[in-house]
Amino acid sequence: MSYKPANTDPFSDPAKDPFSQPNESSVSIGAEGGSTTNAYGDYGGYGGRSQPDPRAEELSRREAELARREQELARREQETASYRNNWPPFYPFVHYDPDVIEDGSKRQTIRLIGYQWYALAATLLINMLGCIFLLLAGASEGGADMASSISYVVVITIASFILWFRPIYLGYCRTEGKTMAIFFYIYFLFGGFHLLYSVYMLVGIPSTGSAGLINTIGMFTQGHILAAVFGTIATVGWAFQVLGGGFLYKRIWDFKNGNGDISMENATSQLKASSIKTIVLHQSRM
Repeated sequence: MSYKPANTDPFSDPAKDPFSQPNESSVSIGAEGGSTTNAYGDYGGYGGRSQPDPRAEELSRREAELARREQELARREQETASYRNNWPPFYPFVHYDPDVIEDGSKRQTIRLIGYQWYALAATLLINMLGCIFLLLAGASEGGADMASSISYVVVITIASFILWFRPIYLGYCRTEGKTMAIFFYIYFLFGGFHLLYSVYMLVGIPSTGSAGLINTIGMFTQGHILAAVFGTIATVGWAFQVLGGGFLYKRIWDFKNGNGDISMENATSQLKASSIKTIVLHQSRM
């Protein structure tokens, strides 16, 4: 048995001395310059910046997408509601709202056309009352005048709305001249007939259903004041239809001349593509 002396230095061999090697620990405290290295990098609560949370980003993205879809849905609902039937107020069956027309000049024209049509409806009612008073005053043709005036209230009111008021409204609601053409030419045709009819009613020939000028003068000369007053109001109403209607007719004609797409050729093409029933009864589908 060999014996080693007790004073042998166990750290004399540098290869076996654990304190002789450089400190390779992940954490060095009190190193040169007093710097401190964090073995855990920039994570957690050790003073580093927190990384973005993918779940929070996904949640934010979904919330933004949901908000966008809600805005789009609200916009579509608003557009749909703006074209719902709203006229006449007591029984809506068509849409009428000049405010949907963006162009100010076109919007003003449609408002004036609307006033003309409302004035026509009022004039027809006043004319009917005037003819009733003609009959009560003993006019020789009072019965014929009254019967015709009653039929005018129904027939002319409906026909004027379908044949010239509604078409020109739909024409101005369009933005492309080619789709406007058919409506403008329908208006020019039946709006022209309406001007001639207004002149006919303004004259007030007995037995024609008009309490216009001639019948009104006859009532004044015979001393039938009530019939004469209603006849005067009706005469003024027919004069407004002639003058105001003529002014608007000229204004719309000038607008047509300034738009090359509103042509007879385009109107004929639309007429061929659509049935008469669609044009007269379902104009808004065109």
